[in-house]
Amino acid sequence: MRQTSNLYSKQNSKETKHYIGGDKKVMKKSLSLLVAAAMTLSTASVAFAADGATTTELSTQAKFDALKAAGVFSGFPDGSAGLDKEMTRAEFAKVLTKLSELAENSAANVYSDVAKTHWAAGFIGAASEAGLLNGLGAGKFGPSGKVTIEQIAKVADLVAGVEPSDKEVTGKVSAWAKGFVAAAIEAGLLPELPSYQVNATRGQLVDVAYDLAQPVEKDLKAVEAKQSGAKKVTVKFNREAVAAEKTALTYELKNGLTTYPVTATFAADNKSVDLAVAYLPAGDYTVTVKGSDAINVKVEDEAAKKVDITVTALQQVTNQDLGVKVYNQFNEEMTGVSAQVTSYNVTKTKQLANGTTLNLKDGNDAAAINDVISVTAIVPSAGLSVNKQLKVINGSAATSIKLDQVQPITGDARVVVKNGYVLPLTLLDAAGQKVKLPVGDIDLKNGGAAGGASKDHAGLVFYVSDNTIIDTLTVDADGVIKFNTKKAGTVYVTVTNGAAAVSAQTSILVNDVAKVKTFELGNSGKLIVKGEKAVLPFTAVDTYGAVIAAKDINLSNVKFNAFGSEVVPVKNAKGELEFTFTQTGTTTIYVYVDGVLQTKSVGISVADVAVYKAVHSVDVATTIEDQAQVTLNQDNILLVDNYGRTANVAADKFTVTSGSTDVVAYDAATDKLIAKKPGTAEITVEASTNAGITAKKFTVTVVANSDIKSYAVDTIGTLYGNSDEAKTVNHKQGVALVGKTAGGATVALVSNAPDFVTSSDESILKVVDSKTVVGKKAGKATVAAYLNGSKVAEREVTVTEDAPIVKTVELSADEYSVSLAGVKTVTPGVTVKDQYGIAITAPGRILVSDTSIATVNATTGVVTGVKVGTTTITYVASNGTTDTAVIVVNP
Repeated sequence: MRQTSNLYSKQNSKETKHYIGGDKKVMKKSLSLLVAAAMTLSTASVAFAADGATTTELSTQAKFDALKAAGVFSGFPDGSAGLDKEMTRAEFAKVLTKLSELAENSAANVYSDVAKTHWAAGFIGAASEAGLLNGLGAGKFGPSGKVTIEQIAKVADLVAGVEPSDKEVTGKVSAWAKGFVAAAIEAGLLPELPSYQVNATRGQLVDVAYDLAQPVEKDLKAVEAKQSGAKKVTVKFNREAVAAEKTALTYELKNGLTTYPVTATFAADNKSVDLAVAYLPAGDYTVTVKGSDAINVKVEDEAAKKVDITVTALQQVTNQDLGVKVYNQFNEEMTGVSAQVTSYNVTKTKQLANGTTLNLKDGNDAAAINDVISVTAIVPSAGLSVNKQLKVINGSAATSIKLDQVQPITGDARVVVKNGYVLPLTLLDAAGQKVKLPVGDIDLKNGGAAGGASKDHAGLVFYVSDNTIIDTLTVDADGVIKFNTKKAGTVYVTVTNGAAAVSAQTSILVNDVAKVKTFELGNSGKLIVKGEKAVLPFTAVDTYGAVIAAKDINLSNVKFNAFGSEVVPVKNAKGELEFTFTQTGTTTIYVYVDGVLQTKSVGISVADVAVYKAVHSVDVATTIEDQAQVTLNQDNILLVDNYGRTANVAADKFTVTSGSTDVVAYDAATDKLIAKKPGTAEITVEASTNAGITAKKFTVTVVANSDIKSYAVDTIGTLYGNSDEAKTVNHKQGVALVGKTAGGATVALVSNAPDFVTSSDESILKVVDSKTVVGKKAGKATVAAYLNGSKVAEREVTVTEDAPIVKTVELSADEYSVSLAGVKTVTPGVTVKDQYGIAITAPGRILVSDTSIATVNATTGVVTGVKVGTTTITYVASNGTTDTAVIVVNP
């Protein structure tokens, strides 16, 4: 099963989003209908399942016929489909353009080997502009070149919104394509094949394209929900959720009118999700998962159901933990309930100190080997109690020792020289209970002498074969052993309990940190201009043969040369490489890894510096009521450069003049056009960003109030409604009017506020003051606006009770910088908006991709520089919505 997701790229500004994908059930609705209609005319074999349902098995030819009828594929002149023929890059561009429902764009075709009259020029331009295809370098596209199966896999994943997978691929596949092929197989887009490096046939692309054109047959639905913990509700689905679906899902847990924020964690099989909350009082709840009906859940208060003493023997140590735990009805250890613990030395007939720990090594409660200690734990409020007779033993209570293989840190493929590894040690006593080690450092430095070293801890002997690789083991409060690796090599770790004659050993291969081994730069297929940032795609493989993710690339051993000198790119928040060229003309970018020239280079053409040629447009009302004022500033003015690109003018680089100041005047201090009297005035907007910019002239008409013949209520989007007005305080909507002349021209008014408004149904849409409305419950109501005692306009307003959720997250900058010698910290600003476009407060935190360069305070969000370098920060909202930026740490 597959589910698509929105794909977009942010270029130059966070507000510029070019959508090249979308929810398949929306984006491809028209295409899937065309394909479905075409199928009614195609031949299909229909089989009947055991339960009486019909299933349709389509041949590749039948799929081709349907896609041909939908305009995605074309046949050959002799009428054949040519399914066994190899697919060309030009044909591939057409299929991608049709599947993504992009408009043909010959203007975006910048390749020297694709003539403007080429039948596929529009398709190649559209697919390149959308980032679905790249050129071959040196300004070439290679329209007659062939397409490999692994290339199809990558683009199919992109169109379908499928993320690369780390699962194994049995067939022959290039390192760069492994994740894409694995994901395509997992998503059902490709079958398992002996090789994915071979050229693809038209038939293979037909199968993939047909699948991409279809809507998902079985929607993911929540089918069951129940309380599974004191602060947890588990929701089960009708099937396994794929990656894109998990990202798109939202959850609402409500008790009456109160909504409880949740943190979602999927089970390993992706068929259920745990919704954890910070506070979950007893009551009747509803759980609503996006796309599913609400499910009722009964929540009960946490209650103590069991008390236990988990140790099975005691040692002569100063801080012997008795392992007293209280469990609730979900068998979770409770933190808010403590047991009363008393201990008695039966052998010495002596009462010991009360509490969950004992000092059996020295002092008043010192015990001898083989002393029997009676421990009793009670929870009076729950009527629970337990008693155990424990013997003081020589050495550890562990009679079973197991050492598993040390695992790489999350995100790494292998153990490398790094901090934060866990030694997976499992200790069991004679009763099969886990033995917890006491807190402490196990110092294996051996006084500075290199080589093997050993140290006793809690009756166990820990030994490492090389203390220059591991010199300290640290036991934390949970009994977990952690360590850091100091250098590459192989080290053996042995744990022994001499008293029980048991031991275990594991070997740890510590690798050098992976670095770039091969690097291939691609051509963006977009215009490159002198002095401007140009993003070039790349593929890098590390010393272990693994493809390096863009966000993880380290270019310390990679150099780039263009125009005969070194160029240094900057890695942006998305892991892309941004080059800025200071020369013009055609050049080749050579890439060197550890001084070795890479086999593939890329040719580029750098155009001359962009200059603005004209004021392209001015977005301002051109019909104004007498005495009205309208804003005209840099946000209203677009310039166009010599390459046809538009951008807003800078605030101090424009002037506005009126040809008839008695009709319309411009106040530069307030950036206002001011209507003085009825008539017309020619307005001239000039820009001084650079010399030679053609001005924009347009006419503004000022009309008298008597010339306004009708009014309309300005657009009101869907409103959030809730009977509790405290929840909608930020979702109130002011009602505004626009005027209309007899000819239908829209008039900017002196005041766009009506005298008062009314609602046709205040149980749905309530008027909270004379000119503002707020939603109360789901439904539709008509708002009417009044002026001068008469109703002048109406508009229907839709209200929904869908609770506000995080829809967008935006950091205040694309790049932040700190200085080790100056200001070392920065607090990134973030704006979180809901689906109604309203700024909201929602849980979230900032993450840093490389904490050796910068760290973040999880509570305050303050980012602190640690060492010189560049890394990425990501703000993650409670529902997984993210935004990224670069943090640069300067000396």
